Amino acid sequence: SLTCDKVYELDQTLYVGDGLTLTIQAGSIIRGQAGTGLDAKSVLISRGGKIMAMGTKNCPIQFTSTGDNLDGTKSLLDVAEWGGLIVLGSATNNLLLADGGLAIADGVGVIEGFDTEDPRAYYGAEGQAFDDNDNSGVIRHVSIRHGGSVVGDPSLGNDINGLTLGSVGSGTTIENVEVVANFDDGIEFFGGTVDLRYGAVLFCGDDYFDYDHGYSGRNQFLYGLQFAGGDFDQGDEGLEMDGDDENSGNDPASAPVIYNATIIGNASDRGILAKEALEGKIANSIFGNFNVGVDLDNDRATDAVDNFLNGDLELVNNSFVDCPTLLTVGEATPSSEVGNLFSNNGNIDAPGLIDTSFDIDTENGTTVLDAANVTPAAGTASTDEPAPLDDFFQPAAYRGAFAPGSNESWLSGSTIDTYNIDNSLVSCPSDLNNDGEINSGDFLIFSGDFGSSCAIE
Repeated sequence: SLTCDKVYELDQTLYVGDGLTLTIQAGSIIRGQAGTGLDAKSVLISRGGKIMAMGTKNCPIQFTSTGDNLDGTKSLLDVAEWGGLIVLGSATNNLLLADGGLAIADGVGVIEGFDTEDPRAYYGAEGQAFDDNDNSGVIRHVSIRHGGSVVGDPSLGNDINGLTLGSVGSGTTIENVEVVANFDDGIEFFGGTVDLRYGAVLFCGDDYFDYDHGYSGRNQFLYGLQFAGGDFDQGDEGLEMDGDDENSGNDPASAPVIYNATIIGNASDRGILAKEALEGKIANSIFGNFNVGVDLDNDRATDAVDNFLNGDLELVNNSFVDCPTLLTVGEATPSSEVGNLFSNNGNIDAPGLIDTSFDIDTENGTTVLDAANVTPAAGTASTDEPAPLDDFFQPAAYRGAFAPGSNESWLSGSTIDTYNIDNSLVSCPSDLNNDGEINSGDFLIFSGDFGSSCAIE
């Protein structure tokens, strides 16, 4: 059990084995030492193990590097300073041994970068005896920063994700998680059925959210923000969605259901890259500042574009801001049939819906030069596509991760506050001069900011 009265430092990968539980108190800080290859430091929850990381909004759990003082002085360009958080379970994947790749048996993979002879790094179930309700614990109000070091054999270049989920089951709770300044992907799902609500990926080197190997969970309220700069260009696809990562034709294909994402790119790549027979649904979301809004793969016998036409892949009521091209098929102009279905399903060009500009001083990596402002104005971003009525999705009759006219309250207490990433928000205390009274002196202070939005806890 990790308690919040100590700071913990990882000098090796911490494995939580079958039948064991790692409990982390709210407010705990876990720092990973530098290291690459076989010397990389991560926290890995094996199949049958659990993590109970139950932070709170005002007291989050923070995984970071030894060089991070958590005070806003750490450059957001600093990546790959430790490994990351890896959780493995026994829920469904589409791996077959005959296909190679990460499979070591039918239904079993070894998480990328780890030793194929080490069962602690296996995910899935032998003989495809999957448990889709598998419970790997709780990850709530957790920040993961400055990770992504190369793991395993350095010659293979396996950069670890901020949060890696291998066949994690729906009995696991993951919500209010942020990944910041990771060298590789922010959050990647290798199969599994786990749900994610309130997930943020900021300033990572590869994809924001990555889905493959038959993942079929539900996501709601996702936020992504990137900038280009430093020693590498940050950001790749907003959603990279592999229906079948090994291109094997195996079932099931990935079929995530995603509502209410807001993802801002850096004027390159694609908001959604739908690949290899992808299924599922993406609805009520906003993608901004990508070169292409959506690209549907079409170079295989059955591919994303086919599933889009037959209804197995749905794109409904999504808005695209500052995306010069809304839709391509295999990076080419779509047919009229595909283009008409896309527009008839409420996918629109929405200039000015949000402010997609963002810039930071790349000399220090901490000073925001042009803040994000990703909340639509009141009365905009409407949708007639309600989220499903089930035990997971929450009512949200709007497009994007943040209610129009509101503030980004579910992000407060996170890195977005530490670095003033959205400094269009000002605080709103009543006693502004802290004299113990609310009077005209407070009003005179407030008047200069009249008309600004504010963050309300």
